[in-house]
Amino acid sequence: MDEILKKITDVIEWYEAGEYKDLYKGHRILVCNMYFLGQEQVKFHQDWNAAYYMSKGTSNAAKEREADKLVPELYLCRKTLEAAKGVSIAMGHELKMN
Repeated sequence: MDEILKKITDVIEWYEAGEYKDLYKGHRILVCNMYFLGQEQVKFHQDWNAAYYMSKGTSNAAKEREADKLVPELYLCRKTLEAAKGVSIAMGHELKMN
């Protein structure tokens, strides 16, 4: 997962710097790595569900808190995908203008 996050970060930093020479390539790399991160998110969600159902908490909120603590990667994936989606949309608009 670290490699995927690094690639996403590199593309976003490249885009922020105004390097539009290979915008198609950068957009392709970003979208592909968003897909791979989505696959990781599915795995983490399965781990989160397992932690939730194995929790000894007596309420749903307690079980959710415990699962969130045991699988923090799920939150990281979700927030990274949200942010990367916005950048991907912006890159798509730039591609349409060219």
